[in-house]
Amino acid sequence: MPLAPGTHLGPHEIVSLLGSGGMGEVYRAHDARLNRDVAVKVSGERFTERFEREARVIASLNHPHICHLYDVGPDYLVMELVEGDTLAEIIGKGAIPPAEGLRYAAQIAEALDAAHAQGIVHRDLKPANVKVTPGGTVKVLDFGLAKVGGTATAHSDHPPTISLAATQAGMIVGTAAYMAPEQARGKPVDKRADIWAFGVVLYEMLTGERLFEGEDVSEVLAAVIKDEPRWDRVPANTRRLLKKCLQKDPTHRLRDIGDAWDLLEEVADPTRAQPSAGLRPWLGAVAWGVAALVTLALGVLAFIHFREQTALAEPVRFQIPPPGKTAITSLSVSPDGRRVAFTARTADSVAQQLWVRSLDALEARLLPGLEAGTNGLFWSPDSRFVGFGTQGKLKKVDASGGPAQTICDAPAGFRGGAWSPDGVIIFGTGASGLMQVSAAGGTASPLVAVGSATGLLLAGPMFLPDGRHFLYLRTGAPELRGIYMGSLDLKPDQQSSTRLLAAESTFVYASSASPSAGHLLFRRESAVMAQPFDADRWELTGEAVLIADDVAPSLGPPQYAASATGTLVYSHSFTNVVGNNRLTWYDRTGKLLGRIGPPGDYQNIALSPDGRTVATDIRDQSVGGLHIWTADVARGVFSRLNPGEAREQGPRISPDGRVAFTFSPNTVLGDIYASRLNGVGAPESWVKSVLQKHPIHFSLDGRFLIYDVHTASQKQDLWVLPLTGDRPSTSSGRPEPAEGRKPIPFLTTPADETSGQFSPDGKWIAYSSDESGRRDVYVQGFAPDRVPAAAVGKWPISTAGGDKPRWRRDGRELYYIAPDGKMMAVHIKTSPIVEPGIAVPLFDTRVTGFVPYDVSPDGRFLLNSLTDTATASAPLTVVLNWQAGLKK
Repeated sequence: MPLAPGTHLGPHEIVSLLGSGGMGEVYRAHDARLNRDVAVKVSGERFTERFEREARVIASLNHPHICHLYDVGPDYLVMELVEGDTLAEIIGKGAIPPAEGLRYAAQIAEALDAAHAQGIVHRDLKPANVKVTPGGTVKVLDFGLAKVGGTATAHSDHPPTISLAATQAGMIVGTAAYMAPEQARGKPVDKRADIWAFGVVLYEMLTGERLFEGEDVSEVLAAVIKDEPRWDRVPANTRRLLKKCLQKDPTHRLRDIGDAWDLLEEVADPTRAQPSAGLRPWLGAVAWGVAALVTLALGVLAFIHFREQTALAEPVRFQIPPPGKTAITSLSVSPDGRRVAFTARTADSVAQQLWVRSLDALEARLLPGLEAGTNGLFWSPDSRFVGFGTQGKLKKVDASGGPAQTICDAPAGFRGGAWSPDGVIIFGTGASGLMQVSAAGGTASPLVAVGSATGLLLAGPMFLPDGRHFLYLRTGAPELRGIYMGSLDLKPDQQSSTRLLAAESTFVYASSASPSAGHLLFRRESAVMAQPFDADRWELTGEAVLIADDVAPSLGPPQYAASATGTLVYSHSFTNVVGNNRLTWYDRTGKLLGRIGPPGDYQNIALSPDGRTVATDIRDQSVGGLHIWTADVARGVFSRLNPGEAREQGPRISPDGRVAFTFSPNTVLGDIYASRLNGVGAPESWVKSVLQKHPIHFSLDGRFLIYDVHTASQKQDLWVLPLTGDRPSTSSGRPEPAEGRKPIPFLTTPADETSGQFSPDGKWIAYSSDESGRRDVYVQGFAPDRVPAAAVGKWPISTAGGDKPRWRRDGRELYYIAPDGKMMAVHIKTSPIVEPGIAVPLFDTRVTGFVPYDVSPDGRFLLNSLTDTATASAPLTVVLNWQAGLKK
């Protein structure tokens, strides 16, 4: 929200808004201490100590032709207020007379010379970053500087500011039309990139025309790399200078801007200003990345091509970092290739936020107010809306901002969606197959059924160019796993059962200029492969070609995306935050008491009732799945519970030393099995059905197990499994539950109920539910001896949202995690009725996973916490014109 006039930032009083852009907002302000007006640029990020320290370096550029930096606040810069027009505005009125243009150029050269003398490379010199005061004095604005080992950045087209950026090799920075060829290719740059830009700016001043133009960024980049200027358009006396500045090979380019005026063949106007004595050659090469200076954006501008046809001769690769200290968890590229939507979480929170980055802007834009469960991102055909699943709903949000709109209810286990040009959305689910619904809203209807014959999870649909046929992923038995094709014109039982390609994970379909010639992108171990797909004949053709390597595995959304315009985006790692987890002990004040085991990709955790053993599922990066490990709490040495490659998750330990878990030997939709904690014997089948299930908690007397079921009607229900009776072996040799162990329903309502926890005396069950429209904690009585067993009464515990309840061993206190991540405690009486006290915050958690903590018998908290080093994921890699690499 813009600052109102009269607002004070330190001693500076805001007067009016001057402008805004991707980097922040710029205000005219008054400094009453010195009785002067200044320009104040406000950022959306708070600056670090390093930012302030490095900002002092740019302040050292005290030069008459450089906009001066006066002060640094916690989230703002105070700069010299420069009145007048930018060179861009002046050039927009026509060519500048040669004498006047050379006079401006001399002052720009002096400014660059002063910066280069201190090892500072501007890297974004352009007419919009140069102002001319009413008296004819030039001021160079918006310094974006480099440092060896930094993170690459790029800059906005929005003047007037000094923007400061730490950068590194391999990144495209600057504005496309003014980039040096090496800069456009993402290679390291030094001061010779500024000399190139100086030549481009001078050419435009003298001709009144852009030197490098195109309908989109890719054409501009291609022109920079390939095209030669029309030398007959500039005065003869400037051609030698311009040719030396505009050498595409930097080794042949002018080495020092101080040498510029020696290359003028003649003086067209003897009245032109001569460069000052300070403008002179400086001996010795200045290291390209010496001065690491700060950035308002804390992000980069990645230039990308937006057309189906490109003049670039080869793919161009560069990287863009995640915003601030976040880890990206999923991504999707808009159909026009101009924006990337992604979900990310911060190092101190497990909540995922939805971001959109316009690739002609400096920063990603946070779309606030969206739920933590946002997943399965996809775009509308016009690249305006982002669709996603969250908390049992399918929603869409304008990528430019605004509130999310609900399209329909979505069954639990949302698995990605696709949006046709005719306004039909299809989406995958974990238990209900593929569904379809109008993008305008309504009730979703089945499109492809789920079942043992079709695959037990249908995910990642993508439309083919005709908007009627689509591809999707089936999982299940090995002979079913793969990519299939369906049609909107067929009923669920009419869809094709022919597998196009055997595949283990989700995929991407990338169309091209020709509707019939696309590519199917899929994972092969850690690599992403591209295989031609004929959309007219609906079949794969040709050979699969490697296009990206070392891409992190995932059972969820793919870690790569591509547009029809030739843009490929992928990440080497989405699990950086999760991969830096620690199992950490805390007391009720939040004091760290110790740790169990090394850092790892821990997910769900559970303590044994005696507190001596911990069980957890750890992600296997080689396959993207989870396996269960156990450890003695005192020693902290982990060992696998079960051998083999089948996926297993969500362990819970019984009082008699068994571990119940969700087991997926042939499918990602798991049943409940149990193994002996000592590893003796094979896993036993306890609960089998076509629906996803997770064990949650054993009663302390060992008589019952409560578990949740992802129903086909969209929500989770709670069921109780009695553990009495024998477990005889069948003729097949597989142990099966006896009749005395038949599951009984506890809560089967339209709401979503999970996280059930037995009280120590077994008479009550705490759980979380979204029946109020938000997730809250409740307690109900449990009467297992009734016929049938039933829940008795209901008492709300949390008053402002809550999840994942746990009982204290004496039953007198109940814990849960609030929406802001705080551990909460509620004193509670349960005899003869439930009487909860007031919820009291204990400490902030940094937990991750669906079951992120447990409570020991002595009252300590074991948390699956993010470590201090879990700060951000690897940057996204962007590849322009990636199809060109397929021809080589």
